Amino acid sequence: MCCRRQIYLLIILQLVFSPVHSEPATNAPLAVESLLLDAASAATLTVVVGERGHILYSEDNSNWTQASVATRSLLTAVFMLDDNTGWAVGHNAVIVKTSDGARTWQLVHEADNDEAPLLDIYFSNAENGIAVGAYGLYYVTDDGGDNWQPQDISIENQEIFETHLMQPFDLHLNAIATASDQRLYMAAERGYILRSDNGGNDWQVLTTPYHGSYFGLLPLSKDNVLAFGLRGHLYGTTDAGSSWNKIETDTTAMLTDAVVLNDQRIIISGMAGTLLSGSKDDLDFTMIPLVHRHDFSSLIHVRDQLLLVTGETGIDLIDLDRPAGEQ
Repeated sequence: MCCRRQIYLLIILQLVFSPVHSEPATNAPLAVESLLLDAASAATLTVVVGERGHILYSEDNSNWTQASVATRSLLTAVFMLDDNTGWAVGHNAVIVKTSDGARTWQLVHEADNDEAPLLDIYFSNAENGIAVGAYGLYYVTDDGGDNWQPQDISIENQEIFETHLMQPFDLHLNAIATASDQRLYMAAERGYILRSDNGGNDWQVLTTPYHGSYFGLLPLSKDNVLAFGLRGHLYGTTDAGSSWNKIETDTTAMLTDAVVLNDQRIIISGMAGTLLSGSKDDLDFTMIPLVHRHDFSSLIHVRDQLLLVTGETGIDLIDLDRPAGEQ
């Protein structure tokens, strides 16, 4: 979702210093090669989002059409409920919605006076959603994303902030992931992961051995989760976050996204052309060789050994069955 390489730093700078773009996105012939930060897939549709309000969609992951989007704000994350309905978030707390298969996106929320970006979005069903972002930004909806309300995130173990000499909750919330119908996890900064056991109504702050930022999560089951982030740091828990084990990656690249393939292989993407491959059983990761060093921001599994990645050069398809020199 957002946060991949120094691109992530660039994104944060743009988030803070760029003007509000309330005008609709313009059609750009090379949008497919622009900075694209996130991708989501439904049954037959793939959608990618990125800079200047660019949203593209495809039914074959090869031919892409640029959507009509009611904002030029940088879009950081996208969530597709099905082939028709989806939402994307970005700078200035922008939220856009589609109901026609990603062809058009309407602006349903924007905070002109709030420079904090939204960084991820999740819907449990067609009505109820959560959008999260920088400085503890937390929005909820119960009407399908037509209206959004800011909330103070409800923390069950609030005393942890007193223990760590923290002031009111202002952690950057970088990613949200679902592990079951009611179990959600959020990746945050300062070495924190958050867990909800009731669909996001309340959250518990979990501490980890690493004190930097986490940018992504990969739930392998309700209690078994991988968390990854800055400088190649990767940690795993098998007890819902009560304890965490460090997993070696042999890289210092920022890690940004992860998927599980049908053969139970885990692929993790990152900056500087980083693709890590490891078995779900032993979590022993090795680098997948590529001929380029592009920064990857998001990763989805297309089919078999075919991956779609987004990043600084737009969209790439990577076939893990092909030698590195042919990618």
